[in-house]
Amino acid sequence: MLSLKLCEGTWDVLQDQRILLTGVTGRIGGAIAAALAPTNVVWGLARYGRAGSMEEVERTGVIPLRGDFSRDSLENIPPELDYVVHVAADIRPHSAEAGMQDNSDGAARLMSRCRNAKAFLHVSATGVYAQHSDPYFVYPETADLGGAYGGLYSATKLAGEGAVRAAAQILDLPTIICRQNVQYGGGGTDPGLIDRFLDHLVNTGEILLPASGPLVIGPIHEADIVDLIEPCLAAASVPARIVNWGGDEPVDWQEMFEFAAELIGKTPKLVRRAEFNFPSCYPDPTARRALAGQCKISWRDGVRRTLALRHPEIVLKASK
Repeated sequence: MLSLKLCEGTWDVLQDQRILLTGVTGRIGGAIAAALAPTNVVWGLARYGRAGSMEEVERTGVIPLRGDFSRDSLENIPPELDYVVHVAADIRPHSAEAGMQDNSDGAARLMSRCRNAKAFLHVSATGVYAQHSDPYFVYPETADLGGAYGGLYSATKLAGEGAVRAAAQILDLPTIICRQNVQYGGGGTDPGLIDRFLDHLVNTGEILLPASGPLVIGPIHEADIVDLIEPCLAAASVPARIVNWGGDEPVDWQEMFEFAAELIGKTPKLVRRAEFNFPSCYPDPTARRALAGQCKISWRDGVRRTLALRHPEIVLKASK
């Protein structure tokens, strides 16, 4: 385990390190890249299928590596790396086979290529948990597994955790599996769940809700996710360690969006839809707080920041 002293707003251990980052063209990967690249040598492995994406990554100071870690040769990955941060995932696999390749096989292949790294961080999802009947249930890392929501995504992400656990022991590679809840706070054109529905509220005045009952989540701002990278890498171990990535408090979706409506000065219309069937999941933050302390951004502050970033044309009101 690394010797680590957390520093406010700076990296301590993660300076002058050789780091491989996957998912660099995505929301979370992009935020992590922007934080790591100024003080480290960072390679970003991605397909770079979107026009201009490679140039965007280069502007952050990351060295682009074009490739598919699930199917292509991995010979272009530098053999001697200090750390690997594996964010990439196939969130909408078109088949079970594609999902298994991208979310399970690929992670193990990557670990094999990077077996000499000091630590491997694998981003999973809280969708792997078996859904509890109580929407306010607090999910510890030891909760039952087998999430039914998300279809092939949740199933293959759970398979990916199995592959990563096994590879960590076979390769003796210190590993940490980070189960992410709902991330938000970005300003990109490919918004996350909360960002997308904040846009919907701004544009329509509607708050979308499940057909019945509450939706309870543990949202985490992308800035807080970035702050978790260093302490989580420091906590990597064999066997692999597992930690939830979620906020410090359970948040009711309706309360969150009514707060957002207050900020933008709208009286919202509550709209319940059967297809708005996202599962409640508040992941227990105890283990995460033991590693990294409390999140710096509360959900209320995070909502305000997100609205200001995504909708600078709106003068936000003071909250009550």
